[in-house]
Amino acid sequence: MRTAKWAVKGIVDDFTECDCCGRRRLKRTVALMPLSTEGNEDGTAEDVVYYGTSCAATALGWTRGKVAAAASAAQADRDQRDDYARRTISIYAPVEFAPVRDRARVYYGRNPGQRATGVKASEEVARLLAEARATLADTTTGPPRPARIEDFHRYVIIFASDRRIHLVRRVPEDK
Repeated sequence: MRTAKWAVKGIVDDFTECDCCGRRRLKRTVALMPLSTEGNEDGTAEDVVYYGTSCAATALGWTRGKVAAAASAAQADRDQRDDYARRTISIYAPVEFAPVRDRARVYYGRNPGQRATGVKASEEVARLLAEARATLADTTTGPPRPARIEDFHRYVIIFASDRRIHLVRRVPEDK
């Protein structure tokens, strides 16, 4: 059985030249990450190559259809991770620099089962935000996506006297 030396990372519209054969003005290319001998990704975003589907199929020993399907699946997975990262940032970034009590209120309000486990909310908020920002900063299949709270719509959060979020309103763009 043949061991693949590449991992399919997704479909890319930003790179229109095949790194294998040099063909230009391609509609899309397939992002391929090199793998180590153990089968782990061996490199960073700078090590990714962008091949046309024919060259990618040859490099992987697959059919063009299988390459296209794998690239589409990888891109859908990336899009799902990006959506999760954006949701995480929209939830926790507004309280990132708030007092510990407010961070805990928001974190435990969304994760009530974590309260009794000894998980520190402020550390978890920082970890979740760091992971989300790293996900959006990945340039494997295109430019980095917005990852700062300033890049998103602004909201006002009002807490009620019982320490629950009472109201969340989007701030108009002109304010």
